[in-house]
Amino acid sequence: MKLIRVAFIVSIVGSLLAASFIKGAGVDERAFLKGLAGDEVVFKEKLRNPPHYPSNTDVIAFNSYDILPSVRGYAGPIRTLIAIDSKGIIRGVRIIQHRETENYVHYMLTPAYLNQYVGKRVTDPLRVDVDIDGISRATVSVRALAKTVRLSSRAMAERLFGIKALSEPNGGSLDLKAIVYILFFGLSLVAYHYTRKRKTLLRYRRWFLFTDLLIVGIYGSAFFSILHVMNALTGNYSTSLFWMAVVGGTLLSVVLAGRLYCGWLCPFGALLELMDRIGGKGWLISERQEKRLRLIKYWLVIPLFPLVIITGRSDYANFEPYVTLFSLHGTPLMWSVLVLMVVLNLRVKRFWCRYLCPVAALLGMLSKRTEGYPSAPSCPMGNPPSPHISECIRCNICYGSRTSESE
Repeated sequence: MKLIRVAFIVSIVGSLLAASFIKGAGVDERAFLKGLAGDEVVFKEKLRNPPHYPSNTDVIAFNSYDILPSVRGYAGPIRTLIAIDSKGIIRGVRIIQHRETENYVHYMLTPAYLNQYVGKRVTDPLRVDVDIDGISRATVSVRALAKTVRLSSRAMAERLFGIKALSEPNGGSLDLKAIVYILFFGLSLVAYHYTRKRKTLLRYRRWFLFTDLLIVGIYGSAFFSILHVMNALTGNYSTSLFWMAVVGGTLLSVVLAGRLYCGWLCPFGALLELMDRIGGKGWLISERQEKRLRLIKYWLVIPLFPLVIITGRSDYANFEPYVTLFSLHGTPLMWSVLVLMVVLNLRVKRFWCRYLCPVAALLGMLSKRTEGYPSAPSCPMGNPPSPHISECIRCNICYGSRTSESE
């Protein structure tokens, strides 16, 4: 494990250094200008102070990031090309660059969705679920887009056309899903703590996992993804309460109890564990083969970070089956991967978690040594006696059964 940890650190540091020297090709804004405000509007060369494209009419276009770089979606800024006219009417909106997970925002990227902004005035409130459609599993993203369009278009309308709008109201709407996740995270810590002290409480563990699947998975779609870490490392983090709750909560759980997230919070892990009862006879895998197979997830995640960080293509890491499951959207290949993982889980407990999950690899490498987890025949991970702590999901089934130190 020491070698794996060193290789992981070297890969991240090396890729960040390489990315700082390699300047990728920027977005060609002019490629998005054609037809932005109708075929009759032809945009000219970009002017500065403020940055915008004038046209052969009273319509101007601008990149929202040039005007308002501070607004962030779930994975950083949503750079948007916006056209407005001298009357303060929005004439066109196109997203030109983003890092949001497309499984969730695929509708937001379509002309049908973006055309809802066309014809509205920059002075309009542009409220999500009132003036603009909301997307239930992409709340942070659609709110960030609405705020980006609203504030940047108002700023440009005032500077170029003298149109003033009412000041932005203080505060924002309550993020109910974030609050629910924070409460459930606290409940998971309580469950973890008390099941260490009272083994009889473990009889309710499956009910807890079922609740986790419903609340964290189906309702909140609040799972932790390897994309969270990659986006944060490249500066594409979010300032939303929901993002900070999921990412901050997971990192806190690692400090407090290793892979607690995997054992008590991951909705996909909960689903796989709940399926144990319907599986048939498991495959017999030798201890030597098992040890080698478990290394796959570590050697998979190590090159994954440089690939994403250097290329800037977060979609290269978008292969986690729970993204497809809880977004209910994905390519045929990703749906096939999801089905395959579920089927294999009927023969090998938590197949995805044991051999392939990049989050399991990351949290495993961050887990510290602890005592009292010798493993047991009923281990959800199928861990052998005295497993390495990186493979323990802290379910507490074996905790304290005998004095042992997992290294």
